[in-house]
Formats: sequence, C-alpha cells, structure tokens
Amino acid sequence: MDKNKGELSLIRFIRKRFPIRRKEILKGIGDDAMVFQNGFVVSTDSFFENIHFDLKYFSMYALGYHTMAASLSDLAAMGALPVCCLVSLHLTKNIGVKEIEQLYNGFEKMAKKYEFDIAGGDIVTSPGFGMTMTVIGRARKSLMRSGAKPGQALFITNFLGLAEVGRSVLKYNLPQKEYQDAVSKHLFPEPRIAEAQFIKQYATSCIDTSDGLSTDAIHLAEESRVKIVIDSEHIPIHSEVGEFCSIKKIDPLQFILSAGEDFELLFTARRLPKISRLKIFKIGRVMKGRGVYISVRGKEKRIEATGYEHLL
Repeated sequence: MDKNKGELSLIRFIRKRFPIRRKEILKGIGDDAMVFQNGFVVSTDSFFENIHFDLKYFSMYALGYHTMAASLSDLAAMGALPVCCLVSLHLTKNIGVKEIEQLYNGFEKMAKKYEFDIAGGDIVTSPGFGMTMTVIGRARKSLMRSGAKPGQALFITNFLGLAEVGRSVLKYNLPQKEYQDAVSKHLFPEPRIAEAQFIKQYATSCIDTSDGLSTDAIHLAEESRVKIVIDSEHIPIHSEVGEFCSIKKIDPLQFILSAGEDFELLFTARRLPKISRLKIFKIGRVMKGRGVYISVRGKEKRIEATGYEHLL
C-alpha cells in the first residue's frame, strides 16, 4: 500500500485484500453504499468534533440534522429510499442529556421528513465527541458508480460550492446576511432523495458530491473505466459563491472543483428530460479513455483529486 496516496490507496488495499465472497452481496467496496441481492442498501459514516463539525457555530439540533442528511445522501446516490438508521454515540463528559435531546430532535426532523425509523445503535464514553451513523435503505435497482459509458452526458443537481462558502462564513465570522443560502446549505443540507427517484430511470451512474467535484468525478471515472470531461463554461455558479470568490480573489472554478459537502448528485445519463421543478445542469461528457479533464475554452487539461482528503 502506498502510504502517500491517502484514502484512495487505502480503499484499493482493503478492496483487494477482501474481495466479495458471499453470494448475498451484490456490491461491496467502491460505491456510496453496499448493496444486498435483495435490494437492501447499507452505508455508514462517522462524524467527530473538530474534524467534521465545529460546535462553535453548530447547535446540537443543526448537528443532528446535518449528520443525518449527510448519511442519507449516500442512499440517495444509490437511488434507495431510507428504511432505518442506527446511531452510535461517542460521548465526552461535557455532553449532557439536554444536548443529546437536542441532537435527537435534529435526527427526528429528518426521520419524519423522509419517513424512516431510528432503530438502534450504541452509546460509548469517548475522549472525543462524535457519532457513527449506519443508514439502511432499499431500492428495486440500485444506481452504481460503474455504469457510465462513452457518449453519455454528465449532470449535477443544483449548485456546487455553497456549503464550503457557508462553512467559511461561519468559521471566520463573516457577515451571514450576505450568505444566507450558503450558511443554510452548510448547516441544513438536504439529501437529494426525491431527485434520485426521478433521475434513476435515466441515470447510468451516480455519486453524491461529499468530497468535491474533482474527487467525486474521479471516483465515477475510475469505477466506470471511462474518461470524463467537465465543461467549465457549463458549471453553474451561485451568486453567493461568485461573490465569496471575488472577495477572496479565488478562481470560482478551482473553488468548486475542491469544495465538498454539498451532497448534490453527480450522475451520467444518455438523455434527461427537462423538469422545471428540479435544478439539474449538464456540465460534461463521458468519453473513451481514462481520467477526468476540465475543458476551458476548448482546451482540455487533466485534473487531480483536490477535494476533501479524509486521511489528512
């Protein structure tokens, strides 16, 4: 295992070391969630203070909402509807009953909204506060990262970069009034479950944008063994992202390529009818070859993964 390649190298090592042997498992490592032959879909995520969230600006209610939404986003990427969630709490001594109740109020809001149960979990004392969420869903046919084919188009739901703008605004005490959409996107993201149910009849591959457009596009390209070209002029830029990048003197394209936690759906399809109630943008193409490229004024340049790195 290459110690310098981080998460992707570690995933490849584990995947090679533990190939799927049980006939009950349809899909194991390499997607947003694992899939059983009977259609059940399972994903797990961990969240820890000062790594994944900051209690200086997260209320416990918002934290419950945010972490549950992030977990459900993996099910959305698979085209699955949520069934239940198991929550394991890692509690420090300064987290009391009141804080836990507020946290579960956030969980409950999501459970009612998306009609699933909180069906168990675990509670342990820990030197650091956090939680591990295991979400279980079901799909008649799951979306995978591996179905993209040359000749298809690359799409994204909604805008990218808003969540990272919101995080920066909150972390550095910037004026929130000017970035209301961004702040809301960071604190209260929405898993694209409804959108997934629509696009799954057309989509050939899908991933949620938790790590950043560049990184997540590379995941799609690797699993599908194709070349993906992102057309820079087709990437939609929200006004708050544009304003933030202008003030910070950042290239908005590079910012969007690396900004994560938007929890939108990046997917490929042969065709996609226009639906006015959904914000879906065509931002690229699938071609023969390997890797991910950005096209700027007709010139293609290969890009590397610049999104969130879990092992840094």
